[in-house]
Amino acid sequence: MTASFTIVTNCADHAAGIAAITLEAFVRKYGSGDKEVAIIDKLRSDGDVLVELVALDDGAIVGHAMFSRAAVAPSTIKVAALGPVCARTDRQKSGIGSALIREGLARCKALDFDAAVLLGDANYYKRFGFTRRAAHGFESKYAGPYFQALELRHGALHDGRWMFEYPKAFAAVE
Repeated sequence: MTASFTIVTNCADHAAGIAAITLEAFVRKYGSGDKEVAIIDKLRSDGDVLVELVALDDGAIVGHAMFSRAAVAPSTIKVAALGPVCARTDRQKSGIGSALIREGLARCKALDFDAAVLLGDANYYKRFGFTRRAAHGFESKYAGPYFQALELRHGALHDGRWMFEYPKAFAAVE
C-alpha cells in the first residue's frame, strides 16, 4: 500500500481525532491507550510540546507524532523526547509513522536540539538511528532495554553523563 498523506503542524483543530486514533492504535497493540491520550493532553496543557505533527489524507487523520521538552542535568545539552506516535490502525505499516518521526526529528534538529530520546522497540526505532548505546550517558528511571537515544548534533552524547527526566506529563499518568 502506498501512503498518501500530508504532514501538518496545526494540530489544535484535530485534538479529538488525534485522541481517537491514538486510543485505537494503543488499545490494539497494548490493550490500553488511555495513558497515551492523557500524556498528549497534559504535554499540551503544560506547554512542553516542541513539535507536534499530524498526517492527513483527504482531511482525515491517519497519523500523529509528538516531541516534547525533556529535562537533563547538567543542562549542557538540549534533548527532545519522542512519543506518543501512532498511525491509524488501518494505515499502519504504510510509512506514515516513519514519515512523521523523520519530519519531527528534522524539526527538532532545526530547533537546535542535540539529541532525541524515546522508550520503544529497539528493532523498530533503529531504522531512524536510535540505539540503546547512544543512551548510555543518561541516568534515568526509564533506563533499560527500551530506552534509546539519537544524536541530532554529531558528538553531542559523547563522553557525557546526565540525569534524564521526561516531562511531568509522563509521570502524571503512571
